[in-house]
Amino acid sequence: MAEKTAKCKTLLDLEATDCRWPVGDPRQDGFHFCGAQQVLGRPYCIAHWQMSFVPGKSRQPSVTAALAAATALPAPAKRAA
Repeated sequence: MAEKTAKCKTLLDLEATDCRWPVGDPRQDGFHFCGAQQVLGRPYCIAHWQMSFVPGKSRQPSVTAALAAATALPAPAKRAA
């Protein structure tokens, strides 16, 4: 079976294996979805699947954060009312 070619699709045109990556502003004419072939078991094509991830942050504090914490001024004392 030949792989589908990417086609801009509206919500009503999407098929079960079409990429659901939104393109444009939903409030504007021309809004559509990518429509390319999804990665098996994923909602997006390979290009959009890769774009959907943000690299994780290290759990190790950075030198800058450690220095800022070490030199931070203590919080002012609360006054009794």
